[in-house]
Amino acid sequence: MGPTSYILDWIRTLLGLIMLSYGSYKDIKTREIHDIVWLVFGGSGLLLDIYELFLGSLSLTQLLASVGFMSLLMLLFGYFKLFGEADLLAFVALSLIHPIAPRYLLIYWGWVPPLFAFTLVSNTAIVGILSPIIILSRNIFSISKGVDLFQSLEGVPFWKKIVLLFTGIYMDSKSVRGVPFQYPLETREGEIKLRTNIWDDDEAEKVFDSLKRERRRIWVSITLPYIAVMMGGYLLSIVFGDVLLWILILFF
Repeated sequence: MGPTSYILDWIRTLLGLIMLSYGSYKDIKTREIHDIVWLVFGGSGLLLDIYELFLGSLSLTQLLASVGFMSLLMLLFGYFKLFGEADLLAFVALSLIHPIAPRYLLIYWGWVPPLFAFTLVSNTAIVGILSPIIILSRNIFSISKGVDLFQSLEGVPFWKKIVLLFTGIYMDSKSVRGVPFQYPLETREGEIKLRTNIWDDDEAEKVFDSLKRERRRIWVSITLPYIAVMMGGYLLSIVFGDVLLWILILFF
């Protein structure tokens, strides 16, 4: 494998870092990212793919396996509304930028993940696990400050209260920013729901307006800036490879 392949891998890595750095900034700031970002960087990755197909350092099977796997998985996630449009397009763009694992990982670790598209998704999921842990820590801190998190939840089952500790934040209604950063976990009728509807902003705003007039504190769900989470998963992927496989190798 010639030095050209390694140079191209570093170019691909730079593309991925720039794309996700910009995407993370926009996602944290506004929760909105224009599709042109994914088209430009995904298209750049495709040009590199075509060049490597010409060189013979990338096979058509590898390219189709990466893009096909990621596209099918994203269609599935999109169907169940697990991700937003930007998240789905970002993953597909990454599969074009990195149809195979960076070959410099072979130098560092002696092996590369067999299907890098899966590595990108699994590592991102591992980083995403930190979110409920952070939310739980914040709720425990509120309890330590004397906040009664469940004062408005009479009649709510104990198991639902436990789930809320990992998924929602009981915050001062004056501090609520509203959509698209936060969505209510309470209805105007006072019911608690464990999954918020992030697809109906108008209804969410109406619920917030109603609750703010009646309540000092509200249970809210904070939307995760998933591109930033993806950035974390991407960094794990380009530095360590497949973390899940490392765990299996080291412990099993």
